[in-house]
Amino acid sequence: YRLTPNKPVGVKYHGGNLICDEIVKDGDKIKMLKCRLDSSEGRPKPKSYITWVPSDGIKCEVRVYGHLFTQPEPSDRWEEELNSESEVIHSNAIIDPSVLELVDKKDVNEWKSNQALQFERLGYFVVDTDTTFDSTTREGKLVFNRTVSLKEDKTVKKVSSHEEEQQRKRVEQQRAIAAARDIMMTIDPKDLFKLAPEYKDKYSKFDDTGLPTHLADGTELTKSAKKKLDKERAKHAKKFAKNKK
Repeated sequence: YRLTPNKPVGVKYHGGNLICDEIVKDGDKIKMLKCRLDSSEGRPKPKSYITWVPSDGIKCEVRVYGHLFTQPEPSDRWEEELNSESEVIHSNAIIDPSVLELVDKKDVNEWKSNQALQFERLGYFVVDTDTTFDSTTREGKLVFNRTVSLKEDKTVKKVSSHEEEQQRKRVEQQRAIAAARDIMMTIDPKDLFKLAPEYKDKYSKFDDTGLPTHLADGTELTKSAKKKLDKERAKHAKKFAKNKK
């Protein structure tokens, strides 16, 4: 029920029906809509209304902020779940001139809450400190930031019960990994292969430094195997020392 040829829409707060009679194009690009306003009595009730600004509207920059992620609870694949539209900047927006009574650079202060306004169908916005607008001369930059949306942000995907279960499992796995990491940070490097859960009961004999020399079944470890384990212990020692700081 949007503005299309020969389908009237209401003009919000003005009255009458706006009717598009012709779409003027330049190739595939729309250049102009030729419309007329029907204010006659008995005109049909429109099925939708459009919001508009007058010809003396004020140019401004509108920054629309949304969710940082497309998932309600980001997983370990958070980089894939970043919302590319978490910030959308409309550099050539136009706002109703009534804001002249409310917005001016002299009232902008980075240490207090600045003027807040509701933009119809978009949400609540506050004046940004980048504003240099002079309401007397209408010169300077006028910037608004959205702080609250009026409706649910569609960038946050609705997930199925199966996806919810998969996400729940990922979260549990992340928590388990974090818990295991915390446990590891309590284990002294010399006891790594005796106490760490991933090595528990895997080895039966150790040298004086705590490095395994035999598997649980008594098989002696090769030099290359012991060298590999020594490298693992060295990596753990670095993390252990850093965590102690």
